[in-house]
Amino acid sequence: MVSRLGPVPKRMRNDMANLISLSLGTAIGWLSPFLPLLISTDSPLEHGPVTDIQATWIASLLCIGAFGGTFLFGWSAEKFGRKASLLATAVPLVGFWGCVAFGTTVEVLYVARLLAGLGAAGVFLLVPMYITEIAEDRIRGTLGSFFILFLNIGTLVSFVMGSYLSYHLTAYILFSLPIIYIALFVQFPETPQYLIRRNRVRDAESSLKYLRGYTSTPDHLEMLRSEMDALLVQVSGDKDSTEQHSISLADFAPQSARKALLIGLVLVSLNQLSGCFALINYTAQIFADSGSDLDPNMAAIVVGAIQIIGSYGSTIIVDRCQRKHVYIATSFFAAIGLFTMGTHGYLKSQHVDVSAINWIPVASLSFVIFIASVGLLPLTFVILSEILPPK
Repeated sequence: MVSRLGPVPKRMRNDMANLISLSLGTAIGWLSPFLPLLISTDSPLEHGPVTDIQATWIASLLCIGAFGGTFLFGWSAEKFGRKASLLATAVPLVGFWGCVAFGTTVEVLYVARLLAGLGAAGVFLLVPMYITEIAEDRIRGTLGSFFILFLNIGTLVSFVMGSYLSYHLTAYILFSLPIIYIALFVQFPETPQYLIRRNRVRDAESSLKYLRGYTSTPDHLEMLRSEMDALLVQVSGDKDSTEQHSISLADFAPQSARKALLIGLVLVSLNQLSGCFALINYTAQIFADSGSDLDPNMAAIVVGAIQIIGSYGSTIIVDRCQRKHVYIATSFFAAIGLFTMGTHGYLKSQHVDVSAINWIPVASLSFVIFIASVGLLPLTFVILSEILPPK
């Protein structure tokens, strides 16, 4: 029987990469508990409460920052490697918490959210890429789903801390997360695939040996050689298509490439159009405006906990069920939940008495977040990393 390192060390390797996902989750979840404070007369900013327009910019600038960060970190991943680029994603998140902790104007918060978006682009691009390249085939989907799980844990951390701690104390504490990540992740290896593409075969072998927990026993050496041979064949084909020529329209000529691109565009579009990002940003505000009897911040914490339960459920089923079926089912049920919540909001805007059904926003939002966390959100990144050509 071949002896290998137990599951805890392997899980820890995945968790270290996902520590930056947790840090990003805290940055994303920061706005929900503190938006009511920022627009109130107790605002911590020197010029008083922010306006509705300014609050909208604070929320949306994260997406603008992510747009530019996608190109930056995509280039960096090929130029400097997955590991170095992943370490670099912590820098804008440090900047985000620094701006929140020490900034006193709304303009500084604008910069903070741009930096958070920059870091988000890197995390969403590089964590699935890194995990896909280091994971064994049989558990790749499960490990990929942990990305969204850690992101959601970070969101809940912000919801809880924002409800019970002060504006500045929350920022001071969470400022440490990306720094801790840098200190821990710097010890982990580059992916074997990237090292092979850079003709560093010996380093790739050392990386694979560490990642799989192989020792110097004959059985382990045979397994190492077998996996290295498979990687060399796989990467050599990718290398021919990615490094010998720059990208051109001809790369999209094969039907397989066009199909993968179309599927990728649909997945990403549905991910964004699901509205989950906006719902998380405005969770407390949505409950406050809906007239729900539940305390807005407590409702946000409940939603955050439900989100984690859904994400954990995803890690259980992702390698046991067909990805397509799970994705379609969760998208359908999320649409029903959004329709129900939208109907309640429309009736209230038309001055219909909805006091008897004020539980609907809480129930619908919780349902949408749970269902999306099971399939719609995590599977987007799992599937993308599997179907798109490296180039």
